[in-house]
Amino acid sequence: MLIEERRRRIVEWVESNGSVSVDTLSRQLAVSTMTIWRDLKALESQGLIRRVRGGAVKGRSHVATEPQFEIKQHVYSQEKTRIASYAATRLVKDNDILILEGGTTVAGMVPYLTQSNLTILTNGLNTIVRAAARVPHLTVMCCGGILRDVSLTFVGPQAEAFFAGFRAHKLFLSATGLTLADGLTDPNPLEIQVKRAMSASAEQIILLLDSSKFGVRSLSQIIPLQDVDILVTDVGAPPDILNALREMGIEIHIAA
Repeated sequence: MLIEERRRRIVEWVESNGSVSVDTLSRQLAVSTMTIWRDLKALESQGLIRRVRGGAVKGRSHVATEPQFEIKQHVYSQEKTRIASYAATRLVKDNDILILEGGTTVAGMVPYLTQSNLTILTNGLNTIVRAAARVPHLTVMCCGGILRDVSLTFVGPQAEAFFAGFRAHKLFLSATGLTLADGLTDPNPLEIQVKRAMSASAEQIILLLDSSKFGVRSLSQIIPLQDVDILVTDVGAPPDILNALREMGIEIHIAA
């Protein structure tokens, strides 16, 4: 992994969670703790984070609570691509009506959707752009609402009402973090409300989550874990959490 990519991931974790430990970064990035400390020193000199005992917290000059869409595209990009292609090819059938929320992993499904007579409902601008190239082989429906510059998603009452007015076979959902205590969490209340409306309109909820999101807490819960039917993740996901999710009745798929 390139130094720049590793440091970008560190900043993304700190921005999403508020803080992160050196041990966690060392384990997730598969490098020594000394390497992580050198990374933190370099990032602190740029004002991107602030070093503390045992790890790092947000830099004083940073006020964002979630990374920009463009940054998220490059974080764990290989894992996200594997998860997206697995979900699109293994979990979608001909004639399905799909809700695709606007996150980077879920948007990555679009190029792999080769089934016939699919209908897609989404609030993601990037998802719409990708799907537009597949029309008329895909039927694409998008909501109105307020476009958020951070996530490039439409939110607000119009978006919520749109999804409440339809019924879908499957919702493909992602989140900022997952813990057994807090369930699925996100940093923005407007995004959360739209995702809840999506969840209420779908027969099946399929969670796409790369391993960096496990053990991460954000501002507020989207839905409880008991509402999730299937989880697709990568080989780096912690086995103890996966086992606990299986005991809840969630079907686990590893996109290897």
